Amino acid sequence: MKIAILSFYGKQKRRVSSNRIYGLLRGLSKLGAKVYLFTIPVSLPPEECFDVSFCEDVVEFSCFPLPFCLYEAGRKVMQKIVYRNLSGNIPEESGEKERTDSLNLVRNLWHWRYASPIFRDDTRGKGYFVFTTLTAHKLLRYVQKNNIRVLFTSHAPPIAHEIGLYINQKMGSRLYWIADFRDPLIGHEYPLPITYSERLARIQEKTFLFADLVTMVSCSMIEDAQRFISSRSIRVESNKFFCLYNGFLKEVVELRPSDDIPFDKERLRIGYTGSIHRERSLSTFFEALLSFEEERERIEFIYVGPQADLVRYMVNRYQLQSVSRILEEVSKETALWIQNVSNILLLLKGDTDRGVFTGKYFEYLSSGKPILVIGDKDKEFNEIALRVGGVKIVPNGPEGSKQIEVILRSLINTTNLQTEMRSIFGERREEEVSRFHWDSLAERFYERILRDLGNEV
Repeated sequence: MKIAILSFYGKQKRRVSSNRIYGLLRGLSKLGAKVYLFTIPVSLPPEECFDVSFCEDVVEFSCFPLPFCLYEAGRKVMQKIVYRNLSGNIPEESGEKERTDSLNLVRNLWHWRYASPIFRDDTRGKGYFVFTTLTAHKLLRYVQKNNIRVLFTSHAPPIAHEIGLYINQKMGSRLYWIADFRDPLIGHEYPLPITYSERLARIQEKTFLFADLVTMVSCSMIEDAQRFISSRSIRVESNKFFCLYNGFLKEVVELRPSDDIPFDKERLRIGYTGSIHRERSLSTFFEALLSFEEERERIEFIYVGPQADLVRYMVNRYQLQSVSRILEEVSKETALWIQNVSNILLLLKGDTDRGVFTGKYFEYLSSGKPILVIGDKDKEFNEIALRVGGVKIVPNGPEGSKQIEVILRSLINTTNLQTEMRSIFGERREEEVSRFHWDSLAERFYERILRDLGNEV
């Protein structure tokens, strides 16, 4: 069977979203499907890209490269917003009020890029202006010429589904269209002006109506989608939705240690790799560290990610410099190495999170290390994490800080660290972990496609 996957991700190793696309491509290919990737050009060196040579073909979008000065300006404003959330109430700088209108304008432009044809391809501030109509025509001709039976379009950004809608309307029943949602098109993450929000709502509505199958990353997100459907007074069969969780790739990679991180083996290392979204905060964890005095030096917190400056400010604010190691973004291999040498991996969840399974969780899961989760309001996540094992979940706030303090004290004072770890975090159940390997996820997904198409090959 020929399956085309359309995504703005797929090659870039640093983007967790790419794991979803690469995992599907590789998993479906192993099952005998002929897979095609429709994606943007990527200006990254080969070592920072997944090897997709097993694909039948890789077709690039029609687009124009952009030097992303405006993007970087918007990114800095958004980092400032995250900074405020991470740090609590920060006194306004001189002239701050006078700059508010300008900052709001840049922030609105930043959010507008989510609904626009402008896309950033990597972490170096480069991007593309995608010619949506030209790309849609190009991919339609390609699908028709190569007799591709299944098209899988993955959001974000929303123009992925716009292209899917166009191809679907031109081909009708000759094409089985799957619309994949890593995030909803509309939601609190993207506070767009009302005109853009309504436009995205219409795209989402049409996608639900015309797609043959809709995949989402959690059952809670499917419930949210069904509430959206009810609010729009449209009819969509519930069996059209399929929960396709994110997963992990067990790639054989050469872990790259960093010369900047000479570890003290006597310290209990707690690692965090990746972004910190504005709904989540390190405050609960840092408050727990403040409860230690002399023993604090037996703990080390390691952060690697794009919010290094913001985390550094918080570390300074809490006066935890002696127990913190903060690095800018590093290679994927080095980040995995940091996970490998950490005793505990830290995961943050906001109290408004519902059915949010970040790629970071599954990446942590594949490392085999104990995971400390701060934030206990997400019922679906909690149920799955506890079933998988090797996870300790504490609430945000003072109660969570107290629980973390107890955990850390027991670990730094034990004579048998591994036994104490198992006592606190529980055993990892490998049969449950394996369900989230992309080979397993792809197999269940492929079975659904074959069932819908009557085992057509």
